Amino acid sequence: MSTPDFGEEKAAKYDAQLRRALNFWDIAYLEIGSMIGSGWMFAPLLAASVAGPASIVSWIIAGILVYFIAEAYTEVASMFPRSGGLVRFPQYTHGIFASYWIAWTTLLYVIAVAPAEALATTTYLSALMPGLLIPGTMELSALGYLVAVVLLIFYFLLNWFGVHVMGKTNTAVGWYKLLIPTFTIILLLVFLLHPINYSGLPGGFMPYGLSSIFLAIPTTGIAFAYLGFRQSVEFSGEVVKPREIAKGAVLGFTLVVIIYILLETAFIGAVEWSKISVQPGDWGSLAKSILSRGPLYQLLTLSGIAILAAFAVLFIIDAVLSPSGTGWIYVGGTARSLYGMAANGQLPEWFLYLNKHRVPKWGTIAALIIGFLFLYKFPAWGLIVTFITSAGYLTFIVSGPLALALRRLAPNAPRYYRIPVITIFSALATISVYLIVYWSTFDILWGVIVFILAGLPIFYMYVMPTRLNANKNKGVTAGIIYWVVLALTTYFMLYRPIIVPYEGVGKLPLTGYYAGLFLAYYVIILAMTVGLTLWLSRDIPSDLRIHIRAGWWIVAVLFTVFPLSFFGQFGVFANPPIPWPYDTIIAIIIGALIHMYGARSAFMTPDLKHALERVLSK
Repeated sequence: MSTPDFGEEKAAKYDAQLRRALNFWDIAYLEIGSMIGSGWMFAPLLAASVAGPASIVSWIIAGILVYFIAEAYTEVASMFPRSGGLVRFPQYTHGIFASYWIAWTTLLYVIAVAPAEALATTTYLSALMPGLLIPGTMELSALGYLVAVVLLIFYFLLNWFGVHVMGKTNTAVGWYKLLIPTFTIILLLVFLLHPINYSGLPGGFMPYGLSSIFLAIPTTGIAFAYLGFRQSVEFSGEVVKPREIAKGAVLGFTLVVIIYILLETAFIGAVEWSKISVQPGDWGSLAKSILSRGPLYQLLTLSGIAILAAFAVLFIIDAVLSPSGTGWIYVGGTARSLYGMAANGQLPEWFLYLNKHRVPKWGTIAALIIGFLFLYKFPAWGLIVTFITSAGYLTFIVSGPLALALRRLAPNAPRYYRIPVITIFSALATISVYLIVYWSTFDILWGVIVFILAGLPIFYMYVMPTRLNANKNKGVTAGIIYWVVLALTTYFMLYRPIIVPYEGVGKLPLTGYYAGLFLAYYVIILAMTVGLTLWLSRDIPSDLRIHIRAGWWIVAVLFTVFPLSFFGQFGVFANPPIPWPYDTIIAIIIGALIHMYGARSAFMTPDLKHALERVLSK
């Protein structure tokens, strides 16, 4: 194929310069450090407010679903240890079009995580310094912004001076981050356990129905907390021994899942209703109580027990370290995502440049600058975390097809870890992703999908001309048309007539007006996406068009989950046309079909050929 010389072959010389300094424990604590962040401090409260005691089951189900996803990536990372692997691997098997969708969506969410963690730390510190927040809100004050900015700069410096500094610092802090949640669980269960909370209150164990268990997974921080498993993949190119990637990843992930399940169990049992002025069994009101300003810290201090009050001091220290540990890891993860996009030819080559400490130079700087912008745009933790969750899991849709396709395309390539029963496990990975994204609710998903679609013009204007020899003038024209039509139709056909009344008054009546308006919007955007892509593809050399064909399944993901979310149980209608559980059954079926479509779309790309040559030459 006549693809321009930019991708895995050119990235190889920069990969060789990366410092390989991470060992088994560093990988394990990268997982622990990125998963035990702000999620463990806020998610137990929010999950309980949505699902009550049944939120314990939400954590278990989420852990199983994410396990399937992590398994798929772990096999691939052990086969190709590459920094920025999550955005590079899709290009190995599905070419430039599919990998661009994944890379762009990855960029949307990873750049938001470090600011979210800085927000979480600052919010918890407001328990000691109320001036960090605007009175009566959860939003940062001017002083709060200053603290958050300082934290982001600290994250940046820790990454700038090398992966060995960040990795060893993270391992040291990881021990503390692991011990504090563990002691919190023990103390809550020993001193504050109220067994009646589990099933003896009005509504019982499952006060808000079965669907609330699944709704809680993506909307309350549970899925967000588990997102951190990705770091063992993102830093895999800087591991001394690739065979340790799987071992460290499995250990770190398993420990964190156990901690989160026990933490939710302890939190549910520790709620003392009289001290938070909430009617017993009214779980939905917990998020509006005093617990909203640091749920676990408030439980400890309100208890009136000396040992718990003393432990609360250590807890506040962890309220700084836990989110910060995740924050500095994600600054590095963002830099490596930009590095991976540049390796794919989706960004300029200078994102591959390393500083004298052998870390991605401009990617790390960009992570800091964009982090400042996110702090300004999203001044509260709750405003940013739901966006991160939905976008983050959409990027994992390639996990199942990727692992299965590599078994077909490179069956004899060495792997340090192999998934058992790959056909079933890979399908479960894809279905798990699709379900988590669907359960995110339309209120969150519509904005995420619009942001993802807004990145397509960059593919038209930059990637197609440079990587696929498309006509640059036509690419610019198509990109401008796409942006204008997307902006106008989204505002006048979706946001103003549907989203505004939905957010203002709640669930809408099922009428032909709302359904018809959405379907008209849907058809316009789908036709424009397909039409402009095909129009530009006409100028691509015939041997490169396979890159476009191999990426249509990603488009299918977006344009199937979008209407299902609108008309399903978690959509905008008070009486949805596709109610629970039929909506979730349909999502499972679509997820399975998407998996088969994605796996069959894979082909032997030039990047995969070169990656295999690098592996086999060692």
